[in-house]
Amino acid sequence: MSEQTVTKRRTTREWSIEGFKSFWSKVNLELVPLIHEISTSDIVGYWPRPIGVIRGAAPYIGVIDAVLRVCPDFSLTAAEYVRSENLHFIRWVATGTGRDGRFEFNGCDRLRTTPEGRVCENYIFCDHPFFAEVATYLRDNKEPLKALRAF
Repeated sequence: MSEQTVTKRRTTREWSIEGFKSFWSKVNLELVPLIHEISTSDIVGYWPRPIGVIRGAAPYIGVIDAVLRVCPDFSLTAAEYVRSENLHFIRWVATGTGRDGRFEFNGCDRLRTTPEGRVCENYIFCDHPFFAEVATYLRDNKEPLKALRAF
């Protein structure tokens, strides 16, 4: 293995359950754009309705940005995690404060990663109405998403 390959591996970020737990335990909006480092440019996110299928890194990261703008104290706790080769399953518990006050609900992510460890697909399973609030925000506030399109 060449020195250049080793250097590249050290600087390339990979998705990990530890990173997931760290990011979602106390989310910082300034870190959201860094998600592009652990995802592919053609990532596909299957978000709960009414958000639906999102294709591409900028729109995918834009949904995460919207989640945190709708609920600045949003957090996820990874209750269970299992991996099968390049598939990662996380059952999580979300907490935060929404339009109707404090909430807590469960969901599950199924991520697929490339051989390099970057997320190329994410299915988010949850039927909580919180995602309707996020969809409304996305529809009404296109400006914050423009800054993310540079990635």
